[in-house]
Amino acid sequence: MAMGITMRRGDSMSDARGRPGLVSVNTGRVMPGDLPSVAFISGDWNTTASPPEANGCAYYRQVLPCRALQGVGFDAVAGLPRPHDPAGIGLAKDDGALFGFDVSVYKLMMHQSVPHLFNVMQALGQAVAVDIDDFHFDMHAENIAHAATNPHTNPTNNRMWYEIGIRAADFVTVSTGFLADFYGRRCRDVRLVRNAVETDRFTPVTQPEVPTFGWLGGTLWRSGDIELLGEWLPEFVEDAGVGVHHAGHIPNDPRHFAVRAGLKRVQTSGMGTISTVPDMLSRFHVGLVPLARNPFNEAKSYLKGLEYAAAGIPFIATPTEEYRILYAAGVGRLAETPDEWRDHATELLDPSVRAAEAERQRVIVREQFDMSGMGEPWATAITG
Repeated sequence: MAMGITMRRGDSMSDARGRPGLVSVNTGRVMPGDLPSVAFISGDWNTTASPPEANGCAYYRQVLPCRALQGVGFDAVAGLPRPHDPAGIGLAKDDGALFGFDVSVYKLMMHQSVPHLFNVMQALGQAVAVDIDDFHFDMHAENIAHAATNPHTNPTNNRMWYEIGIRAADFVTVSTGFLADFYGRRCRDVRLVRNAVETDRFTPVTQPEVPTFGWLGGTLWRSGDIELLGEWLPEFVEDAGVGVHHAGHIPNDPRHFAVRAGLKRVQTSGMGTISTVPDMLSRFHVGLVPLARNPFNEAKSYLKGLEYAAAGIPFIATPTEEYRILYAAGVGRLAETPDEWRDHATELLDPSVRAAEAERQRVIVREQFDMSGMGEPWATAITG
């Protein structure tokens, strides 16, 4: 196990030799052992919260994998980055940082200094990995991340430096088969670990006589997806007399969910944090996963469907490859054409159909897609 190096701002590096391990920021435990020490490091955290709370990407691809590795005996930590040129990019802790992990897994690190700092750590004998669960090469211009990561408008912090860092990593972890295929042709070592959920975080919704249809997400990050609903949903809402709820409404978006879907009236609840997702999902009873057919969406995982199913919400999804995988396991309905969407929605008006489907799907998610079973897959990914 690599020796940790503790550093405080303005101090010189001090050897942490003699400690039995690095303190986990998640559990406070010190875990000795022969397995490699692992740090999951990302800036995708809500730092206005106290303590900071992981956002969705960091939560599902770093915090939960960290917990899974801890569960099978790894010394694993997750948190925010803090760079220092002689040591690389460490994990922020209090007013200092922890360095010297055997393996560091980074996410969404796009600063121009990152490739150099990766090389610094590799020269010290540490393994550097990058986790990828979005396809930045094919973001729609409407997606707010397209402008935010544009090399021309943000020359020091963009998706070009991100890609250079990916190519410099010792290995890459990805969440979907599409990403595995794409980066398998570009990187030396790509390891696929699909997403999972903590089923017990979600309380199953009670299915009423008349359902509310809903979508969870932020409209600023979409790529022509919600517009697909406009081909059938407005007429269906009028005919069936059902409501529609958007969980994740952003008030300053002029092209909010109702506008994109062509609806006259939509119930809304505001954008929340990862800890509020279960409550946000309690507002509707049938989930919608419309995805425009493009490479960006083919690269997306089936995570939204897993969240719906864990919350006892039957759902209809565009048949991307990931949702075909989920469907083959018995979770979700697939719809390509407006008629298919409407036919599924009509079937789901029956409360007994919804209740039976919700119960069956939640069992499948717990048995096949729960994070409790991901310790060994993540251990295999980390150790190679």
